Amino acid sequence: MLRLLIRFTLTRILCFTRLKFFREPQLMNRKRTKAKTKNKTDMRTILRLAIIATISLTACNKGNNNPVVIDEYYVKYEVNSSTIYSGVKLNATITDEKNNTKTIIIDARSSWGTIIGPVKKGFKATLNVTCPTETYGQLRLYTQISVSKNSSPFALKKIDGSDTPRNSVQIDYTIDY
Repeated sequence: MLRLLIRFTLTRILCFTRLKFFREPQLMNRKRTKAKTKNKTDMRTILRLAIIATISLTACNKGNNNPVVIDEYYVKYEVNSSTIYSGVKLNATITDEKNNTKTIIIDARSSWGTIIGPVKKGFKATLNVTCPTETYGQLRLYTQISVSKNSSPFALKKIDGSDTPRNSVQIDYTIDY
């Protein structure tokens, strides 16, 4: 856009100057020689400016000036559980942003969640929830993994919302978008 503007401006200046020269009658008189010299000097200045503008425009980097944006992802792990027993603890094991596994002890009969990140495309998010104590078929586990890309809202990517009583559940999701 800038190049077009400079070219347009220089073209207009050159055309105007040429018209000015063509309108003047041929000067034979020595008194008008000074005016000719001034017009030639103006034309030389314009020509120098045109050359400088052309050199500066062609010297610009023609490569892609847009920086490469690396996508950042954040992963949200969530666990909900219900049981008739109080004081039951659950072991939630997650994959953190450094691809290490972390085990967190959480209370049953409550909601729990955590967010990790930033991670890159191809990251495999894993959530494994187990109950080390016997619940006699009275524990229901609900888990989900959500992902946020570049500060966008979290989008649900994997869910296990089975109402079947169980003492463990595992879900995973690999970021591929």
